[in-house]
Amino acid sequence: MLTAFAILTDGLVYAAYLFVVAIGLSLIFGVMKILNVTHGSFYAFGAYGAAIAVGAYFNADYAAAGGFLLMGVVAIVVGLVLGLLIERGLLRVVYGRDEVVVVLVTYSAFLILEDVLRLLWGTESYALYQPLAIGGNV
Repeated sequence: MLTAFAILTDGLVYAAYLFVVAIGLSLIFGVMKILNVTHGSFYAFGAYGAAIAVGAYFNADYAAAGGFLLMGVVAIVVGLVLGLLIERGLLRVVYGRDEVVVVLVTYSAFLILEDVLRLLWGTESYALYQPLAIGGNV
């Protein structure tokens, strides 16, 4: 029974991640009429930034509950900053142009950002720290 609950919870959390990404894509396309292919890279940079921040937080032996708040804040801030940089640097140039040009610009930015991710963090999985205080005993 516990395994079924863990699988259900994991599935719901993953569905929530996908929902957040889908809502962001729909808002950007609905408001700005831009198919932003780089949206997934913003999500990935936010996730890696959150994992790095939480790892440093737990290595410093702070309270466990604050790490989850820090994870959300860091992920949002990293995504916002990267989104603003892409919008101000690349997308303002292509406003009002053909949709193919916009998709090509955002796709090229996506490819560049994915390679930057590989250069910074490599291709291996990055494990998130789990504090001992929430591990519990069974």
